[in-house]
Amino acid sequence: MNLRNGKVCVFDLASGESSEEDLEEAESWDEMSSVNYATELMAKHGGSALVLGTGIFTGSFVPAACAGVMAAPSTGIDRPRLMPILGFAGFELKLSGFDFIVLKGKSSRLGYMWIRDGIAEFVESEDLRPMDSWARTDKIRSSQGDAKIQVLAGGPWCDAASQASQVVIDHWGGEDKVGLGAELGKRGLLAIAFRGMGELGLEEPEGHFEESILTMREHIEKLGKNEGLLSYSSVVDREDFKGLVHRHVSCYGCPFPCRTYVKTEEDPKEMRLVVKEPGYLHYDIPALQKAFELGINARDSTNVMVMCARAGAEPVSILSAVAGGGVKVSVDAVHSYLAKPLDTISARAMNFEASMSTFDEYLECLGLGLCPRYWSKVGFDMAEIGRFVDSTLG
Repeated sequence: MNLRNGKVCVFDLASGESSEEDLEEAESWDEMSSVNYATELMAKHGGSALVLGTGIFTGSFVPAACAGVMAAPSTGIDRPRLMPILGFAGFELKLSGFDFIVLKGKSSRLGYMWIRDGIAEFVESEDLRPMDSWARTDKIRSSQGDAKIQVLAGGPWCDAASQASQVVIDHWGGEDKVGLGAELGKRGLLAIAFRGMGELGLEEPEGHFEESILTMREHIEKLGKNEGLLSYSSVVDREDFKGLVHRHVSCYGCPFPCRTYVKTEEDPKEMRLVVKEPGYLHYDIPALQKAFELGINARDSTNVMVMCARAGAEPVSILSAVAGGGVKVSVDAVHSYLAKPLDTISARAMNFEASMSTFDEYLECLGLGLCPRYWSKVGFDMAEIGRFVDSTLG
């Protein structure tokens, strides 16, 4: 099965039992959609399952084919509760040996899911409980002996199942705007970790590669100069932010990065790692916009993002709550607020989907394994995507 492992892992957290299902062959765009398939898997396995999956093009040479997806049951809203899995995590998830992972039930013990080489297991890790998301990621990588392990980590706000929580991917927050961090806490999960060592096949590798390179060149000519996050949002078009910029970072297979790493603890022009934690990787546009609206400068806004990521708390929700409490919003005020996780209502800030013209278009793009932010920039067109089908799938 081209660009697929052909397997779905079903893991029962209550019993610790794992099973496999065959992935059905897709014959239409709808059937190829990871979003649609994840929804079907939730319905098939009782409606309360948490599902991770990848799109048909995830891991291909199609520009910005980096996206996986994490989906959870709806809680009364009229749209799916899902978040993109970006960076290198979506690609790594596909190489782990499964196209989809279904997590059922709740563990009676605290720990994390460890997925690699077609194997899924629950690792009991009570020692992770007092740690924040950053420490959990570091500990899992150290324990498993691989710094390239991708970690979807929770923090104290996730453990408390707060609707203002967020899943943090490899230290950075921004994808989860629908409280999926709470879904980890409800299931006794402190994190989900995976590493990919598999291989993916293509119908015509050379044709697919040449078509992808041609498309990428066309896009680059159209996009012009890249300035990282500033290329996607004028929110960061301010001198105090630009003065902190260290470099721009892209996800897997993306020629036009939208992630900007800033340094607050050392000279942004310093290329060496002088201090252990010199800064933060920004791509959460709604959070920065909210912070700037509240009068917080770029340096302090970055510190707020760091604190929220560590706590597994969604920053727009936290900033809104602090501002609504009648106190001056500051780093200290946010720090105090984060000290006690609360079951507040998430601000449900729009993020990557806001870049697309419609929510349905967002679902189409994400469902194929493509980054919505990049493809909204170049112009998402199913006809253009269709040119890859023959060389990719046959």
